[in-house]
Amino acid sequence: MHESRWSVERLQREIAVLGARGLPRNDYFVELAPRLRRVIESDASCWHTLDPQTRLLTSDDPTELIERGVFTAEGAVAAGELLVRSEYLVEDRNTFAELASRRVPVGTLEQAMRGHPERSARYRDLLEPAGIPHELRAAFLLRGRVWGAVHIARRETSGAFSQRDADALARVAGAIAEGIRGSLRFDAARRGSGEEAPGLIVLDGAGEIELLTVPARRMIESIGSDALVYGEGELPSSVLALASFTRNHEAMRNAGGNVVTVPGRDGWITLHASRPDPAGDRVAIVIEPASGPRSATLRLEAHGATAREREVATLMARGLTNPEIAEALVLSPHTVQDHVKSLFDKLGVGSRQELVARVFLDEYLPEVVQKTPLTSRGRFELP
Repeated sequence: MHESRWSVERLQREIAVLGARGLPRNDYFVELAPRLRRVIESDASCWHTLDPQTRLLTSDDPTELIERGVFTAEGAVAAGELLVRSEYLVEDRNTFAELASRRVPVGTLEQAMRGHPERSARYRDLLEPAGIPHELRAAFLLRGRVWGAVHIARRETSGAFSQRDADALARVAGAIAEGIRGSLRFDAARRGSGEEAPGLIVLDGAGEIELLTVPARRMIESIGSDALVYGEGELPSSVLALASFTRNHEAMRNAGGNVVTVPGRDGWITLHASRPDPAGDRVAIVIEPASGPRSATLRLEAHGATAREREVATLMARGLTNPEIAEALVLSPHTVQDHVKSLFDKLGVGSRQELVARVFLDEYLPEVVQKTPLTSRGRFELP
């Protein structure tokens, strides 16, 4: 920890410039971590993306934890499983979902546990045994939607994080969220056009793999971290998180919370989880390239489109005029025109045709032609 110090204002500027480069998400995190250390000293950090709808983990990047000797690549996989346990299976503090619900989504474990971090399962099972007892965490939100999170670690010899550290992280959290959302937007733009058959993963009640098909293995490699080597029986944290969520949250399963779309190296990947035996704890997960209704929605949201703007964009894709859109959504024509202008600005396009081609054409076109009904969230109804 010998880098020269920056002001928080300089860090905000650096993060804004970095986010504008449109780096793949793992490259963005690799570039972001040393910049953050110029203000908040640390021994290592681990970065994550989260699903904005369910707040589930969708990817992790433990590159620094591995490079700085906290974990081996194999040890990082095991640590990811413990992380999922502390996030979804046991009572703990400063989970990413909890932080995302706070007005200030930043906190230290020492403060959350009132000076007794040993009361935290994450501390006992993961942090203290790994030699990184001091933890600072943040969730990164834009307009109430969470896009990512970070775990920042210090060894015992480096000392605890201060309130000043937490305040500095809170001040740059919005800029980091913007950068994560931007990296996901550019990742989606780099999506390949090849088609992939769905894969299937079946986990037993203990979370062990019963079945893993070949297409599922290929897509797991796509959504896993470049820093990790997944061996036999090992899965990315996004898969484990969804399985735990499905197994332990009956109400959310019934509400459709068992489907998440996560970023992969070759495009968006959708995970659909269910319980083959409602009375048991086995979980089956269908993994497949994201369909138009999900990936196009995420693509619009990653550009900052609001729910109403997504509805307007979808009706534009069907060829409706502004007055027709106004009638369909019970809005004034002037309001619709404002939404259209906002969409053009956010997506960097100059015409309806360009917007439709950029967002909808390759995936939404079949739904547009078939006039599949819209949901209240601006999505097509899924069969």
